Amino acid sequence: MTDLDRATTVRRPAADPLGRVLDGTAPVFALLHRPEAADPHALEVLLGETTTCATLADLPLSEEPAAGPAGRHELLALVPYRQLAERGFDVHDDGTPLVALRVAEQQTLPLSAALARLPNEPVKVDRGGFDLDDEEYARIVRRVVDEEIGGGEGANFVIKRSFTAWLPGFSAVGALSFFRRLLERETGAYWTFLVHTGDRVLLGATPERHVSVRDGTAVMNPISGTYRYPPGG
Repeated sequence: MTDLDRATTVRRPAADPLGRVLDGTAPVFALLHRPEAADPHALEVLLGETTTCATLADLPLSEEPAAGPAGRHELLALVPYRQLAERGFDVHDDGTPLVALRVAEQQTLPLSAALARLPNEPVKVDRGGFDLDDEEYARIVRRVVDEEIGGGEGANFVIKRSFTAWLPGFSAVGALSFFRRLLERETGAYWTFLVHTGDRVLLGATPERHVSVRDGTAVMNPISGTYRYPPGG
């Protein structure tokens, strides 16, 4: 028995990646809702295997275009912030690996049909709190306003504060239930995603696109300090 068995009680077609996610026979998967880049009324399901890479150049991409229908995925890369060190920037190295999910199977299905199949179990949250209390966070904001903005270093800064919590008894069913609620309640997200690497879960809704590449043209949407203004203006 797996922790996903109770989420699947009906027959499913042989080629049904979402069914394999729900019954626990696909330990590595990604569920993606990308309303701007794909059909806003569709959910993408990716199955495959993961590997870790040292650099972006090591990502296992084929040199030739992938065979098959247009829109097929080859790789989903989970790029940590620390990868900026490749460009010579100073970063806090927290040891988070660069993970590549090599896509072996994929499925696109109506969002409404996917929601009807996803579990909707309670998710318990315990010992939740911020790493910085309100007073400490306010002191940091005042210092940034006085020293960084006041000194002309910039006008828009995002100051990190993390909320962490313990999720007792958390399982893949809990992750899928959480993902379902994000799909039902989150509005205006660029991506809503659930990625299960086998030993780690990434789950969330991101508000905006940072970089896109289409037909060899890269477009960047700078987000709060992610673009270094050139010396020449």
